Amino acid sequence: MSINYKVVARRNPSDRNADPKYYASVNSKGTRSQRFIAKQIAERSSLNEMDILSVIEGFLQIVPECLADGYSVGLGEFGKFSVNAKSKPTETEEAFSAGNIEGVRPNFRPGKLFVKELSKLDYKKISE
Repeated sequence: MSINYKVVARRNPSDRNADPKYYASVNSKGTRSQRFIAKQIAERSSLNEMDILSVIEGFLQIVPECLADGYSVGLGEFGKFSVNAKSKPTETEEAFSAGNIEGVRPNFRPGKLFVKELSKLDYKKISE
C-alpha cells in the first residue's frame, strides 16, 4: 500500500516576503464506495455483500443518532467518534447561553490499531 504525494511550495502567511517552504501534499487515488468496502469485507468473512451493506447502512443511521443524543461512539481499536461544539465567545461565563452555540462538528479520534496500520505506509512521489 502506498500514498501518492506531490511536493508543493507554501508561503508563510504571517511573512509573505519570506521564501516558500516545500511540503508534501497527499494526492488521493479516488474514493472507495460502500459497495466496494462491503465486497472486500464479504471476501474476508462468512457474510455476503448485501448483509454487510445492510450493516453499513445501519451504522450510518445509528452513529449520528448516538452523537446527537450526547454520546461518544467507541469502536474499539478502530477509534472513537464524538462531537465538538462551535460557539461564539462571551466576556463572562454568565453571559454565555445555548444561543451562543452555532452547531457541532463531528470528530474522529483514531485508535491504536488504526494508527499502527497507517504507520506502515510507503510513499510514492508523483509529478504534477
